[in-house]
Amino acid sequence: MKLFFANIKKVLAGEKVISQQDRMEALSVAIIAVHLIFIWLFAMVGVWPLILYNILVVSYYLAVFRLVKEGSYLRGYSMTFGEIVFQEILASLLVGWGTGFYLYVLAIVPMFHYIGTVKSEKQVKPIVPFLADIFVIFVTVAVCVVANRIKLPFDLTPVDRWTLFGVNLVFSFFLLAIMSFFFVMDSQIAVVQLNQENEVLEHTSSVDPLTGLNNRRSMEVQLDRAMDLAKTKGKLFSLIMGDIDNFKRINDTYGHECGDMALTSVSEIFRASVREDDTVCRWGGEEFLVLISGNQTDAVAVAERMRSRIEAQVLEYQGNEIRFTMTFGVMTYVPGYSLNKLIQFTDENLYKGKTNGKNQVVYKQQ
Repeated sequence: MKLFFANIKKVLAGEKVISQQDRMEALSVAIIAVHLIFIWLFAMVGVWPLILYNILVVSYYLAVFRLVKEGSYLRGYSMTFGEIVFQEILASLLVGWGTGFYLYVLAIVPMFHYIGTVKSEKQVKPIVPFLADIFVIFVTVAVCVVANRIKLPFDLTPVDRWTLFGVNLVFSFFLLAIMSFFFVMDSQIAVVQLNQENEVLEHTSSVDPLTGLNNRRSMEVQLDRAMDLAKTKGKLFSLIMGDIDNFKRINDTYGHECGDMALTSVSEIFRASVREDDTVCRWGGEEFLVLISGNQTDAVAVAERMRSRIEAQVLEYQGNEIRFTMTFGVMTYVPGYSLNKLIQFTDENLYKGKTNGKNQVVYKQQ
């Protein structure tokens, strides 16, 4: 029992999904069980047409069960709807309106609205649930009028009538509870799936597809946050801008696939060289930008670590050993600097390194 309620909790939380096939199979089994009970009840009160009808209905729902197994969920729901409406008409005209068989029809009003949301072999048009509601109202009112005017073929005792009414009341509420549960479950699943899709979209929009690093857009968000913390709480930060030396030569000599391999290898070295609270981004092309929490000494140490690892690595590409270096510019935030000015000074330090021999770290404060 604890496991049952634990699974229900997971379903409502969107952690577990009950498939349409499982739902319809469970609903079919439950309805078959109800009709078996009706066979016994009608045998007790001696209403043989309804005994025969419920025996036939058990076979009917076995056919519904097979349709569900084949994935015909819409047909399964529709056949269930039709049988319940027919049962209301037949039972009310044989044993009376007061036995409560109309309660089932009221309980299945949500069914066609639910069917409209089910992905099946044929989608239900929006007007169908509305027309089904009109049909149910018309049939229910007509059966009520006729059943209260004709002489009933089977005159039950008050006790038998109240017994049937009580059973129908319980079962109809049970059916309504199942359909409501399906609605709630699907709504919860839809919310969870939407949140997951939003997370995927957010991740996709903030990550460089080749290297898996943050892209320029997401880095700009982190830079704005770092500037705010520096201004309001005095939290120091530094920037490291790196550019692969002679990257065009790699592409021209070995092809863009080799160039992509070089970019990927650099991104892996960057990840391994920074701390967890630092941010690494592919700023554009073969240029990378790193946001470091700390002063110039911290940033220079990180940049030098990355430079030496890149210089030492050897890539294998189509039988060729690929070696390359990288130049870095470092700049630490100074109160009064704008973000654009800080990035400009970092880039200027990188440019100085490029013009003075490359494969070095330049960290002169402006």
